[in-house]
Amino acid sequence: MDSADRRAAADRRRDNAVSLALSARLEANGIRVGAIRPPTVPEGTARLRITLSASHTAADVQRLIGVLASAVPPEAKREAA
Repeated sequence: MDSADRRAAADRRRDNAVSLALSARLEANGIRVGAIRPPTVPEGTARLRITLSASHTAADVQRLIGVLASAVPPEAKREAA
């Protein structure tokens, strides 16, 4: 395994770890959002599945946004910019 392969494997683990950490942080705040990881999605593309329904209020959505904003790791914010 060359260094590029090792970096790619580390990135995939980090993506999974970030998704799981965000899901756990949301759960701790009473918001259930699943972490979607391989094999459900391709390697390196772990994500959160956020599902809204008509029973959610504007306040519920604002709370979700607030918890997400405070939970996203600084390195993920830099990468998204």
